[in-house]
Amino acid sequence: MKIQLRRWQQEALTSYEKLLDKELTHTLWEATPGAGKTTAALQVCLHQLKMGRQHVIVVVPTAHLKHQWAQAASRFGIDLDSYLRAQIGLSSDFQGASVTYQQVANQPSYFQRLGRNAVVVLDEVHHAAEGLMWGDALRSAFDTAKFVLCLSGTAFRSDNSNIPFVRYEQNESSPDYVYGYSQAVQDDVCRAVAFFTYGGEVSWQEGEEVVRASFDDQTFHTVAARRLRTALEVSSGWIEKMARDAHQMLLETRKKHVDAGGLVVAADQEHARDMAILLYRISGERPTLVLSDDSQSSQKIKEYGLGQTMWIVACNMVSEGVDIPRLRVGVYATTITTKMYFRQFLGRLVRKTKEPEGVQVGYVYLPADFRLKKLAQEIELEQKHVVKKRPIQARLPLDGEVDRQAEAYWTALDSTNSGMEDVIVSGQQLTLFADPSWKPKMAEIRQVVDDKVVEQYQPTKSEIKQSLMEEIKELAGRFHYKSGLPYKEIYAKLNRTQNVSNQALCTIEQLGQRIKMLQRMIR
Repeated sequence: MKIQLRRWQQEALTSYEKLLDKELTHTLWEATPGAGKTTAALQVCLHQLKMGRQHVIVVVPTAHLKHQWAQAASRFGIDLDSYLRAQIGLSSDFQGASVTYQQVANQPSYFQRLGRNAVVVLDEVHHAAEGLMWGDALRSAFDTAKFVLCLSGTAFRSDNSNIPFVRYEQNESSPDYVYGYSQAVQDDVCRAVAFFTYGGEVSWQEGEEVVRASFDDQTFHTVAARRLRTALEVSSGWIEKMARDAHQMLLETRKKHVDAGGLVVAADQEHARDMAILLYRISGERPTLVLSDDSQSSQKIKEYGLGQTMWIVACNMVSEGVDIPRLRVGVYATTITTKMYFRQFLGRLVRKTKEPEGVQVGYVYLPADFRLKKLAQEIELEQKHVVKKRPIQARLPLDGEVDRQAEAYWTALDSTNSGMEDVIVSGQQLTLFADPSWKPKMAEIRQVVDDKVVEQYQPTKSEIKQSLMEEIKELAGRFHYKSGLPYKEIYAKLNRTQNVSNQALCTIEQLGQRIKMLQRMIR
């Protein structure tokens, strides 16, 4: 399959080629969700097959992703068995298999045999941890594999454990290639995201006591967790305002992006069902509901991705890796406030589509919880996994984890949603509501946000030229690797051809011509 690779994908492949020169057998690519990790990884698989590898093994966290990888690989002429059963084995008409981490954990000895002359891709590798079942099984199964490619959009863990096949330098993960979200937006590879936060006051009952809390209060963890959970409860009435606004934004977006979809991530399965009912009442259309214990979930996700249905409501099913490019609006309706889950959720909304042309923005609706607002403001910062030495201490509840004993004495009461408070774009809050008398329609809000995104990412001529020179540098590296010609001679040849004394004096047009010359030289 002939495909035009993006610049970052070419750079990642160059880093892979350099590792081969050093005879290294594993690598980590940390690339933002939606950037095209699958395409770049399959290029590595094709190269490894040409080098004589017998099999391609792709390991993923969920069953749905097995089939998604198999479909992607088939477009490159690689047939992967996504229904592999270790007890039966791999049929000779397959070049490999796509399996889950759990399958490897169940049969590590089988995958050790299958992987001896194989290239292995560990997708979303942060799901595995050394010292735990999945991580130890990966080590046992693939330590002797010919090459291991680790992929992650969030190469860190919240439990402080090392990730297998990932190198650490001074307790910090050391990816061989990093492609961050901010760069992906600037390169027009991913959509920018705007966050709409909603405040107000909620109330709940604990035993005989009625507790009231406003989102303006930066309170203790327990109170903040109760406040967030109460707001998300459909029965409290708080979330309906936010859901209605999100639906209006979806309708507005569908005027140009006709099949645009919306995603709600729910707190648990019962909450997901309640949210589906609420959206049905708001939209008049029954949303797609996918739950982790539903055997038809993968098929439902596939049908939604190919269809026109407006909303999909999920609980622990559409968090990462799932490819639904038409998703444009997201409602964060879960109690999980960890950085990893938040970034994984955003990854569902940033993948760009060919249509509509022009600016594409993802719109995210969330409670004005100070933890979530902080994550929204920091989303463009690159994250690395730092393993810290911590003393043993009593276990505290994780963010979003429910205290079941206290839950029995907790009941959500009436709550008030004060409406949209802040809009966060590119890590900055927009002052849309400086005039309290202005009551904008959703179309006006969307236009202000989109204009801000265009303003934020409109490159200067200097930035354009710098980007072109970075591409020339990468192409020159590839030609140097292919021909052995020193860099100095490569640039001298280009200068002579274009009759310039130095690349820095080239115009934008001349830099573009230089890129085309190098591409012809590499062929």
